[in-house]
Amino acid sequence: MRMPKQRFRFTFFQRQFLSHLLVALLLLALLGSAFTYFAKHRIIYKNKSEELVGSTRAIARILQREENAGPALANFRIFLNERKISIVLMNRNGEVMEKDYSMLAQPLRNKQVIDSLRKQLWTVQNDQTFAIEKQTADPLMVAARTVKQKGKKEEIVLFAVSPIRGLNETITDMDRVIFYSMGAALVLTLIVVFLLSRGMGRAVRTIRQAAGSIAEGQYDTRIAMTRTDELGDLARDFNAMAVQLQQSSDKLGIAETRRRQFLSDVSHELRTPLTSVRGIVEALKTGIVTPEERHKAYGIIEKETIRLIRLINELLDIEKMQTGQITLNKADYRAKDILEIVAETLDVLAAQKNLKLLVECTEQLVWHGDYDRLIQIAMNVVKNAIQFSDFGTIRLSAAETDDRTVIEISDEGMGITPEERERIFDRFYKADPSRSKEKGETGLGLFIVKQLTEAHGGTVEADSEPGIGTTFRLSFPKRAFDGDVTAGESGRQADA
Repeated sequence: MRMPKQRFRFTFFQRQFLSHLLVALLLLALLGSAFTYFAKHRIIYKNKSEELVGSTRAIARILQREENAGPALANFRIFLNERKISIVLMNRNGEVMEKDYSMLAQPLRNKQVIDSLRKQLWTVQNDQTFAIEKQTADPLMVAARTVKQKGKKEEIVLFAVSPIRGLNETITDMDRVIFYSMGAALVLTLIVVFLLSRGMGRAVRTIRQAAGSIAEGQYDTRIAMTRTDELGDLARDFNAMAVQLQQSSDKLGIAETRRRQFLSDVSHELRTPLTSVRGIVEALKTGIVTPEERHKAYGIIEKETIRLIRLINELLDIEKMQTGQITLNKADYRAKDILEIVAETLDVLAAQKNLKLLVECTEQLVWHGDYDRLIQIAMNVVKNAIQFSDFGTIRLSAAETDDRTVIEISDEGMGITPEERERIFDRFYKADPSRSKEKGETGLGLFIVKQLTEAHGGTVEADSEPGIGTTFRLSFPKRAFDGDVTAGESGRQADA
């Protein structure tokens, strides 16, 4: 089987390097060409053209001022020779004037050059320059001017001629300098481009390695980068993402630990009563239990069954609260009525331990919330107080502020330590497992209290001192406006 041909891996560094290099080369080529063109046509040729035009003007002034211009032209010729400029005087008939013919340099005296000048006799304009390239080995630059010599009626044409070879040599030298300068600039550009591309490539590799570490589950990975460009912004966003992932991972880890603990606790809580019921049933079937003990056995079965039902109901309530399926039908209720109902319901349980339940609340104090859930909250807290109290009074009191209703349930029991206080609202937490087992408690009561209180927008906290007692303080918000309790609501409380 033929393996697919692997494509060439074009790295980010290579892309950056080549792109920057191509841009740099393009800019250097454009700048070099523009500078060469400007220097050649705007500086060198222009200067030479101005020099030839200036020479024609000077010679024209001599011819116009003196009838015998020979000596003056001879003196001026020295200056022209230094500038490699030759003078040709030609009448309108195309004849080179004999007395000035000596000023024409030897290479310019061939017939083709003279014929080229003759072609310009009638079209030439003053201060106009043109080039002669094909009729001579070395290109020539020519400036022309019409002159009317003093003492003569005939108008002549003055041509100032200079070879371009010297200009081309100058341009060649200039091109060489430009080429070397561009070479040096290219080397510097390569260094700068390499450093820039390497820096960007290194930053990308760093981010890629960090992303690989995150993909492997190393959420504590961070990118140490001080860049202020988009890559720096990307690194900072990456670090922020890593922090969020780490927090999410920690939360998932905690949730997984709690889930396992929850399953373990639920299994234990279900296994204990089921094992007890099974053992009693087996004893009843085999006749081990005497007729006198059967009533007690049936009582244990009933007790364990009630415990299982309560556990299942509590688990269902927790599931509803955590999935947002619980519905709260909030209204205003008299806090005293609710607390008295709870006290009456649990009075028998409290009397078994010689405890007294005392309600301290004014008649008109209002408690806003879902009636059944408020009963459940108060019931769980009072049952917890009964469970961990062996003597004294359990007080159920209520007060209010401008915007809150505060319920306090205090006991004179064994109290809890600061370490236990931080965990008493955790699911399945039991401050004293031996007592919880004796009373059939599940460790979910206070957890449900906290969840339901927060679902009402309230808070719950506990103040306790070991050996003195514990006070649970529940704070509930009032509704947006205060109103009287309706007859329907009051009737419901009475029925309850």
